[in-house]
Order: sequence, then C-alpha cells, then structure tokens
Amino acid sequence: MKTLVLRQVLACAVMLVLWGGLFISHAAGQSPAAPADMILHNGKVLTVDANFSIAEAVAITGNKITAVGTNQSVLPQAGPNTQKIDLKGRTVIPGLIDTHLHITGPGQYAGETPVPPDKLRNYVVDWRAVSSKQDVLNQIDQLMKKFKPPAGEWIAFNNRLSFSTVSGRADGSTVQPVSLVKILYDELTRWELDKVLPNNPAILTMGIPDENALLVNSMAFDTVWNIHADFLKKYGRFWLGSNGQPDGHLEPPFTRLILSTYAPQSEAQAMAPGLRKMLEELSSQGHTTISTKLRQNSIDAYTILEQRSQLIMRMAYGNGFEHFGRITNLADLAQFGGKAGTGSDMLWLNSTAPSSVDGATTRGCTNQKRSVAYGPIDAWFPVGQCHTDSEYMGGSGRAANIPGNYFQDWMLGMGQYGLRLANDHVSGDRSVGNMLGVIERIQKERGPDATKSWAFDHCTMVDPKDFAKAARLKVMFSCAPKYIEDNAPAASVSYGPAVANNFIVPVKSMIDAGIRVTYEADRDTYVWEDLELFLTRKSVDGKVYGPQERLNKVETLKTATTWASEYVLKPEKLGSVEVGKLADIAVLDRDYLTIPNEQVSEIQAHLTILDGKIVFVHRSFANEYNLRPSGAVISTYSELKARRPRPVETMVGEGGG
Repeated sequence: MKTLVLRQVLACAVMLVLWGGLFISHAAGQSPAAPADMILHNGKVLTVDANFSIAEAVAITGNKITAVGTNQSVLPQAGPNTQKIDLKGRTVIPGLIDTHLHITGPGQYAGETPVPPDKLRNYVVDWRAVSSKQDVLNQIDQLMKKFKPPAGEWIAFNNRLSFSTVSGRADGSTVQPVSLVKILYDELTRWELDKVLPNNPAILTMGIPDENALLVNSMAFDTVWNIHADFLKKYGRFWLGSNGQPDGHLEPPFTRLILSTYAPQSEAQAMAPGLRKMLEELSSQGHTTISTKLRQNSIDAYTILEQRSQLIMRMAYGNGFEHFGRITNLADLAQFGGKAGTGSDMLWLNSTAPSSVDGATTRGCTNQKRSVAYGPIDAWFPVGQCHTDSEYMGGSGRAANIPGNYFQDWMLGMGQYGLRLANDHVSGDRSVGNMLGVIERIQKERGPDATKSWAFDHCTMVDPKDFAKAARLKVMFSCAPKYIEDNAPAASVSYGPAVANNFIVPVKSMIDAGIRVTYEADRDTYVWEDLELFLTRKSVDGKVYGPQERLNKVETLKTATTWASEYVLKPEKLGSVEVGKLADIAVLDRDYLTIPNEQVSEIQAHLTILDGKIVFVHRSFANEYNLRPSGAVISTYSELKARRPRPVETMVGEGGG
C-alpha cells in the first residue's frame, strides 16, 4: 500500500514538473513543437511588442516565429537540420512597413522592357527647347510623323516639365517657369492641339501629377463627353475658353475617368521584372511590407510575381486609383463593401479610396495665407486644389460651374457601403478639416464602425486645432518625414515660422493627442535617412523645424512596425517579433537604440527575412558567414541602386499622386 501511494505521489510530482515546465515555456514565448528551421541567436532583438521587450534569440519554423527569448531558452528548439546564425550582438527588428510608397509601375526600370516603336503610345515633349506655343506643337507634329500611331488609337504625351526650378535651354540660357505655365495652361488648348493631332485622341500631362490635371485634344474630349456627358455636367471639372466652351484642360474627376478608362497602360508581363528590381532595393533596406495604390495592370504584375514565387515584399494595395472617376453611379461602390483586408498574406486589398483629395505643395488645399509665392502656378491655384470643397470648380479662374462634388459623394458612399479610406493623398490643412467633417457626418449617421481604420496620408500640413477631433474619430495618419526636409523651409517663407514649426508633420503632438501615426516615404529614398528625420527634424537648410515634434527611438521604430501593421490591417500577423506572427525580420549592422540620432541614416540591413525565408543578404554578411541562400539577393543597397538605367520615362497615369 505504501509503495502504491509513493508511486502515486511520484507520478503527481512528475506531472507537476511537466506542467510547470510547459507553463514556463509558454510564458517565455516558447513552443514545444517540432524543431525550428532557423534560429537567430546572440543578438539584440527589439521585439516591439506591447512592452518593447528585448530578447537574445528568435526561432522560426515554416513562415512563423515559434520562439523568442534568451539564447538558453531558444537554442534548445534546434534540431539536426536547423540553420543557426550567431548574430554576434547585431540588432534584430521586425521587418519595416511603409504605409505610402508609389510603386504603381516599374519606375526607374520602366525602360528595361522597351516597347517596339510600332506599339509606342507614350511620347515625351522636351520643354528645354520650348519658348513658345508653336515649339510644343512642332515637337508633337514631329513625334506623330516619326511613330505614325494608327488613327483612332489613344496616345499620351509626357510634358517633361517641372515648375519647381528655372528651366534650362539647350543653348545654356534659362526661362522662368511662369512663362512655361502660361504656354501650357493658357495658350495651348484642345483646338491648338487639333492642328497637329487630328486623328488620335490625345492626352498631355501638365507638369503636375497626371491624376490632378490633364490637357486633351478635341477627339479625346468628345469621345469621353459623348459617353459620360451627364456625369461630367454634374461633377466636372473642366476649364472654359474665351468662347465659353471646354478648352481641353481637365481636373478630377474628369482626369481620373480618362486615366482609368482610356489612357494607354503598360502590360503586366512587361512591368513585372522592373517591379521586382524595385522590391529588391526596398528589401535591402529591411522593408518587408509596402502599402500603395495600384491600377489593375500593376495588381496583375504583382500577382505574376507572387505566382512565380518572386514577390519579396508584402503588398497592401488600394484599388480606388483604378475605380475613382470610372464609377459614375456611386451605388456601384457596394461591390467593394467589406472587401478591405481580403486577399493573400502577400497581396491584399487595403482600401478603395479617392487616392488624392487635393494637390501637393502649391496645390495643397489650405486655409493659410501666403505672404510669398510658393511656386510659379500659385496664380492658377490660389488656395490649392480643394477637391473636397463644393465651391471649388477648378483652377485658373475660368472653370465651368458644376453642381456636384464627386469627392464628397464618393466618401459618403464609402461610409454607406463599408469601404475603407487609406492610401489617400491628403496634403493641406483645409483638406484635413474637410475630411474630418465628412467622417464625423458618417459616424453620426452610421456609427463609428462605418469609418473604422480610416487613414489620412502625408500629414504635410495639419492644423493643431484638428488633433482632438482626429483622435476622437480614431483617424490614423500616415506621415512622411520628407516634408520636414522638403516643405518646412518653403512653408516658413510662404506662411511664416508658426506654420513651419507646428503644421509640418507634427507627429509627436499627434501621438500625444491619441492619434495613431505611421511611417511613409512617399518618395524614392533610403528609409533610415527618413527615420532619422523623425528623430532630428533637421531640414536641408540645416535648420531644425518643430523641435517639439521630435520622436524618440522607440516611437520612431513603432511608426514603421507595430503601428504600421494596423494601417495595413494585419496587426495580428505583422509588426512585431512575437510567437505566432509571420516571420518578417531585419538584422541591422549597428545598435539602433544606442547610436547617436545623427547616425541612424547610416544603418544598413545585413539580413532581411520575409515569411521565414532569407530574401536579402548584405554582401559583407554573406562573406563573413559564407551565407548565400538560394533565391536570396546578395548585394548592397548602393549596388542595387547603381544598376538603375538612365534616363527613365513612365507611362502617363502610372506616376505618383
């Protein structure tokens, strides 16, 4: 009897020990499952979990993280085939997430798959040789004679023109941009274009992003008008000539209807290789997820990469870029209701939003009064392109009077049918205020869930008086540090120091107000240079703008990881190094937390892991560890960027917003 009791006591003790061991294992974030496929150990793992815990080792099994903790607790997860990498003290972070980056087409690599001359439908007008309206018409005439596009086919002309600087001449002389603006905005009309473009519907860019302004000839205008006259009479926008008739200058939604329905577009098969190279550059910086707006041809190109197992970046995309303007009956928005978040873990729908609700810089919709001209097109857009203002009919002072506001009606329809707002350019403080007003109306009519996870991008100009309302309405802001560097000096001159120091990317005050803030690039840049701007706020002129808006290292990293995972609608899977999450990880060459803020821009990713697989290895790391995984890119960011071809032209409608 005593022996039986002793055996029972011993059995209970063994069970308690086992249960205790299991409890400790789970409490430490371990899993008693199969051996790990990969273990990174002897590192400084910034988990970016709720407590911002710091660990030493991470185990990966399949595409998920299966253990996080000390070397002693994680290394026992290894089996005979486990790949073990001693990081020798290097820092580990979650894979970086960019919540607004324009990769709608192959960009810098657009020319690597050249279009045969007999198929070319996208041409370039070089304004360095332009001094008059006739110079432009002569170039177009020469292009038509050279390429001879079939009659009736849509064609497009990229006006290689920037209004940000004085334009150079072939003979070394210069001309003020305002002179070129007058040629393009006032003197060229659809009737002038008809003289050299009688047989093809034609689209010309206007020196600003395509979706915000286009110039078309009569064949293009009449083709669209004959089909969509009722829609365009209600929503516009178009400018009138001295004869009171539409002169061919268009603003959205007219521009968007043309770009989505009629403009020549690249083929997905041709785009895929260039997109892959752009993703390699991003992967080499530690990126693993991007949020962007895409047209269907780009979605198809990314789908091709996914099917070929060549998609080395998770892509959350907004498809409003494709449908805004094309949908003329807003009841058709119902087809997108409840679709945000659908797709695979590599490619999923993130939003169905207007894409741009105003312009940028001089075209940002603002309540601020300029004391000094912001740019050469100020006279055409005195308060910006205020698309959400019902009284805004268009720039130039000669826009047609229209009764409806497509932007407002679209967003009200989003609230009605359960669509999500994100991947959307919101540049000016007046636009922010207008949008908050629309969201407030939707929530009053349909409840707070009708605008759940809605987000504004850029935070170029945000009035501090709107912080409390944005927090109450639970609106997220995707913020681009580049505007500290690019816009603050100009804003200081045009609007005054108070605006430059308090309205431009005011991230710290927004976070303190309870607003969720995420990181975006909104440009071709090096991510660590951007993140350093959050820390220093030092502009190109050497001045610090909004020093009270500096973030600390923890906040900065969260904007590009765990907070950003909420923007892309996958907080349960991405954004931190925790057991059960997808294994997206970057290994850095230096200690992010301890190096001086001014050295963050020098950080390099030594290893990027996506979905449990190594997709990038820095050349020095590969040599040190003799590590060259199959399918991984072995290079450096500098080497990858250096391979870009020059010059580069993109298709009309495939650039940034």
